[in-house]
Amino acid sequence: MFDRSDLQAAVGAGILDSGTAARLEAFVASRRGGDSMADGESLRFLANFNDIFISIGIVLLLMGVAALSSSLFMPAGIPNGATFAAMVIPTMAFAWGLSEYFCARRRLLLPSIVLCAAFCVTAGILGSLVFGEQAARNIENFGFTQSFRAVGNLGLVGTGSVAAAATAYFVRFRLPFSLFVLALALAGMAYAGVAFFGDAGLLVGGTLSLLVGVITLAAAVYLDAGDPDRTSRRSDFGFWLHLAAAPQIILGLRGLTVGFFGEGESLGTAIILLASLLGFAFLSLALNRRALIVSSLLTYGIALTALIGGLGLSMVNTTIFTLLVLGASVVVIGGGWSTARRIVIAVLPRGGWMSRVFPDEPSPLARA
Repeated sequence: MFDRSDLQAAVGAGILDSGTAARLEAFVASRRGGDSMADGESLRFLANFNDIFISIGIVLLLMGVAALSSSLFMPAGIPNGATFAAMVIPTMAFAWGLSEYFCARRRLLLPSIVLCAAFCVTAGILGSLVFGEQAARNIENFGFTQSFRAVGNLGLVGTGSVAAAATAYFVRFRLPFSLFVLALALAGMAYAGVAFFGDAGLLVGGTLSLLVGVITLAAAVYLDAGDPDRTSRRSDFGFWLHLAAAPQIILGLRGLTVGFFGEGESLGTAIILLASLLGFAFLSLALNRRALIVSSLLTYGIALTALIGGLGLSMVNTTIFTLLVLGASVVVIGGGWSTARRIVIAVLPRGGWMSRVFPDEPSPLARA
């Protein structure tokens, strides 16, 4: 058996042209009931159990490299930034070298994701070490506002290093997951930037989270619009950006509505938040992206708990009822995704760019 990634590899190798690959994919999808290859979020993380086996080995190997570097480069006593960097750099280099084989040559998705995460995380640690000691001294020697400034410096360096590493990884290997890391790192830079403004920065946290999430979502929609049939790697790129955008939008909405820690939680604000989440679910169906709904489940559950708790039920009964409603909602939407999408698409204007942003859902007869 084969899936879309195999067809893409065949196109890249010149065995098939893109038109033939698209027709073959549509034919295979129709024989399978239209549920696998034609699905815009059809991702294959595993070819077989060997991918898990290799990924476990990669994690253990990188841990061993880090431990060996630590024993070689860290002198006795209290380590400093330079000795920590000496431990991190070999781990980064080893992760990149393994990527050249498992990602560039073998194209194994799960091991590539593990290596990308390891490379980017170690890059962030290395960047943070550059100003880590100075930031610690600033936090100790200066006042509260200066502490925010030190955290801002440290955060910008760390997240900026992750962003640079993710960019390098994407340029070299074109791994869709690296866009997810890049999007989160750029968001982290924005959040670290507001730390320079102390308490004033905290006040704009909800607005900033919502703004960053909307910008990331716009980039994801742009990629999807260039591939409405979801047959190219643009769809995979879009998926990971949707996954990065959704939590930030939900957190932004929650921050603006009830505060990040629920300090403004009430029946009225819960109703507002629930209405916003229902609108988000509508958008998810229109875009054909389940990732948007998945990221909102926690906030959806919190809002439901506040609503149901307002009826005077006990905590145990409120929890039970919330879980039942939340689980039933996911099962109903997931099981009837195609039907729900056709209902949503029917109320949207069609033609032009709208048809590319909100792709059609084939009828049951077309899938037969």
